[in-house]
Amino acid sequence: MKTRSISEIMTKQVHFIDINDQVISARDLMDKYEIHHLPVLESGKLVGMISSNDLKQVQYLCDFIGERLEESTIFKSLSIEELMTENVHSLTSNATIKEAAQVFSHMSFQSLPILENDELVGIVTTKDVFAAFLEA
Repeated sequence: MKTRSISEIMTKQVHFIDINDQVISARDLMDKYEIHHLPVLESGKLVGMISSNDLKQVQYLCDFIGERLEESTIFKSLSIEELMTENVHSLTSNATIKEAAQVFSHMSFQSLPILENDELVGIVTTKDVFAAFLEA
């Protein structure tokens, strides 16, 4: 297992969002493709990640104040930059599955963008790593 490359299990067709897009666009992309993590790019470079948990926090706030999410002034006024996680940990495609598992075991996030020369080339999730270990 330790010599298998992360490139064998990563998703190569990565859905992402631009930092200047609307938060509702992130929610729509996640719903459409049934995904939980979106890398955030600015001028083609990774600057953050936004997750379905980030969006759920906004949903809970809207529920608490009695507003529908899509009609909420809070939701409409939030930017991707305000909601995203910055300083995202990433790996390169030549990292091993074991290295990804070690990162996940020490951190609280569930996905890792995969970069080559600062370009987003993939994404791997805890689910991908777990499945790889079960295959072995």
